[in-house]
Amino acid sequence: MTQPPRTCLAAAAFVLCAVGLTGCGGSDGSTEPPAICSSVDALKSSSEDLKKVDVAQNGLADLTDRLTQVQSDLKKVTSDAKKEYATEADSVNASASSLGTSLEAAVAAPTAATIAAVGAAVRALMTSLTELESAVKNSC
Repeated sequence: MTQPPRTCLAAAAFVLCAVGLTGCGGSDGSTEPPAICSSVDALKSSSEDLKKVDVAQNGLADLTDRLTQVQSDLKKVTSDAKKEYATEADSVNASASSLGTSLEAAVAAPTAATIAAVGAAVRALMTSLTELESAVKNSC
């Protein structure tokens, strides 16, 4: 099995944590919400699919197979975040990168230690996503 690209793995981390992001609606009186709202919604949807992966039954390969859409959605969120949410988006991307590294290690050598590292990285990513969600919620 070939290992997925690091960005794809990082996106998986982002998705695992983005499940809690809420939908967006315009708050500035405009008829259309900012682009970040729809991109966060798309990321939430792809993260729901990723969350359904049963790693114990289907292995880490199934998890990595679902990362393609997540990677695309993460790129869109990052693009839409621009300067307004750059700090939060950078934090999420850094946490996602860390998770990607942990996931790569777990795929290469699935041990209790590498799997535990994935769990710790997911928790760190959840913190970053909560901060992004809070910032975006005020604009949607």
